[in-house]
Amino acid sequence: MKLTRVEAASMQEALWKIRATLGDEAMIVGTRTFRRGGWLGVGGKEVVEVYVADAGRAPARGSAPAVAEVKVPHPILSRMAPEAKEPPADVADLTRALGTLQQEIQELASRQRQEPFDHPFLKDAYEILVSHDVDRKFAERLVSELKSARLPMGMMNAERIRALLKAQLRKYFLPNVPTGIGEENKVMVLIGPTGVGKTTTVAKLAARAKITGGKKVGLITLDTFRIAAVDQLQKYARIIGTALDVVSDPIEFKSSIKKFNSEGMDLILVDTAGRGQRDELKMQELKEFLSAVPGAEVHLVLSTTTHPRTFQNVVKRFAELGYHRIILTKIDESESFGALAAVLSEVEKPVSYLTDGQNVPDDLMISDPDRLAELVFRPGQN
Repeated sequence: MKLTRVEAASMQEALWKIRATLGDEAMIVGTRTFRRGGWLGVGGKEVVEVYVADAGRAPARGSAPAVAEVKVPHPILSRMAPEAKEPPADVADLTRALGTLQQEIQELASRQRQEPFDHPFLKDAYEILVSHDVDRKFAERLVSELKSARLPMGMMNAERIRALLKAQLRKYFLPNVPTGIGEENKVMVLIGPTGVGKTTTVAKLAARAKITGGKKVGLITLDTFRIAAVDQLQKYARIIGTALDVVSDPIEFKSSIKKFNSEGMDLILVDTAGRGQRDELKMQELKEFLSAVPGAEVHLVLSTTTHPRTFQNVVKRFAELGYHRIILTKIDESESFGALAAVLSEVEKPVSYLTDGQNVPDDLMISDPDRLAELVFRPGQN
């Protein structure tokens, strides 16, 4: 009888090798398990050794059985070979089951990374913030702070969760309180990029101060680059009944401020030309204008339709000019205010006004933290 020795990492693998090379008729006559490698029996690899004989054959009396080493190709390579047989059905089923299990584990890990909270309330709160385009890291920070509070039991409706999130979110916005800047001359300068609505906002502020507040208002424009901008502000000045000065350099600017102060103006509103945050020359020019009136209150005007990354870049770049407050425009045109919440929370400047249309002076409102938090969850968004 001819014996064949088969070595494998497991009995299942040994059986597969036997069937693949000797067929289903082969007969196992002996097995043993031992460790190979390691040191003093530690760290070795377990190996299964199987001896197989051809069925129906017996060795001659007194003769030693012949043992042959089975030469089985690498399991993966043998599957690729045309003559190799497919593994048994039970092995194939096990392989498919392991593949499915691995995929489920990966999907579960992915969901855990996206949803870092296991408590139902925290999970719902996080999902609501993300659904309103709030930055994921900022959303995690907000919800993590809720962990220290007593978490509600059972299910909560979305409106109640939003109310709790608004209360948490408004803590990140500075209150819009009087600063006392410019009490001696009451000058308010609006700066910002092109196309954010500075001229229209100046007109709204002037009309509101004149009509509602009964104040004496003076207008100054530094935007001599666009004739249309000057014409637009001149029309507003005539309608509102206020004086308008057009100045082209810091010396004229300072003289105009002095003149309006001598005329007893209660408020002096200054419109400036839009500056690209990367235009070093224009930014330096604007800085020289602002240095002419050190007591002025400077408001950075930003459109809420701006991409969050650009918004953040503009905020940082204009910070070199030392603005004091922010005015947010085009609320009515913004798809999602939540995308800007994280940036505004890091600015550390209060938002003074919000505009939500082109109507003068109606589409203008005073801002506060409650209003900003409310805008994140504005009805009709997401």
